[in-house]
Amino acid sequence: MESRRDTFRGDAEPIKIGWLGSALDGPGGGYDRIHRMAFDEAIEQGFLDRPVEFVLHAENGLPRGSARNATDGFRYLVDQGCIGVAGAYSSDNAIAVAPLANELQVPLISWAGTERLAGDYCFRLGNGDCGGDAALCAAWLARNGHKRVAVLSEVSPNGDEYFRYFRQECRIQGLSIVALETVGQSPTHLADNLASLRQSNPDALCYMGYGMLALQGLLRAALDELAWDPPRIMGTAFMFYLMGFEKFEGWVGIDQFDPSNALVHGFHDRYVARYGEAPPLWPNAIPVLAYDTARVLAAGLFRAPTLSGVGLKEGLERIRFMPSTTGGPRTHIAGSPHEHGMFRGDWLLYGRVRNEKLEFEGLFEPGS
Repeated sequence: MESRRDTFRGDAEPIKIGWLGSALDGPGGGYDRIHRMAFDEAIEQGFLDRPVEFVLHAENGLPRGSARNATDGFRYLVDQGCIGVAGAYSSDNAIAVAPLANELQVPLISWAGTERLAGDYCFRLGNGDCGGDAALCAAWLARNGHKRVAVLSEVSPNGDEYFRYFRQECRIQGLSIVALETVGQSPTHLADNLASLRQSNPDALCYMGYGMLALQGLLRAALDELAWDPPRIMGTAFMFYLMGFEKFEGWVGIDQFDPSNALVHGFHDRYVARYGEAPPLWPNAIPVLAYDTARVLAAGLFRAPTLSGVGLKEGLERIRFMPSTTGGPRTHIAGSPHEHGMFRGDWLLYGRVRNEKLEFEGLFEPGS
């Protein structure tokens, strides 16, 4: 049977889409495959009538690289002819790249949680939200009867935003912040900071930060050193579990993977059928978020009045009630002029790592 791909006109130039550090395990890796599957499906379903070329570029941005690397990478992709870019997924890089996307009029789709990702050409499929994370953390603490909270706040763009919102949400929920320790992303001896928090006799521990302390294993090591096992929760730094579930043992966190979302199973089954193996570190939220990112770009191209950066922006703004693989079963994706945060509904939820495995902890419950 002739495929849609075989019917492309021979003189049709490919549409170029850039991936700025967003093929997380490199060219040909699991995330590159996820992106390609989403576009292949769009072509097979007749939504795209010309070929699409991916241009991959390593970001090497903050916190370990530089903001200059991130902005240079975005400019490189635009110079290669890309009319849309997915990348600058961390807040510090999104803050750096956003002005350039607006200047060059090429849409950027970022996973950043910061509200400082802003502008006509900045779109967000958040791998978290600083205000939303804080609200869900406070709601979980209140629902579980944890009234006295010790906070470990990390110095980072996310850490500052998280804590500002968390203080607000604690007032709403009637929670007391009984101790606060503020640390950098590479503290000398984190166990000392946690020991100070423990002295306040809190009901629970809350970590507000980008996630470097967790993904480097520093949080796990410090808690083990103190033999301290409090009820504990963190924001979407939790999804750094893709660096090793053992580093997050015992933590509840804000997650985006709901096994009851029927689209999750369809995605998994099609990926396995296509590639003969499961998506990276399955099951977890990051593969489904990557899949939705590529789907949104394809949907924006389908709706674009012209195949240009300006046209793709308009196409992304015309998406409505697009079913989401990310989040709970009723999550959907939409855009509109001046509203570029694209997830709607239960796109943030709760997960827990127990026995080095991810468990679904539940959805946000109104009134909790």
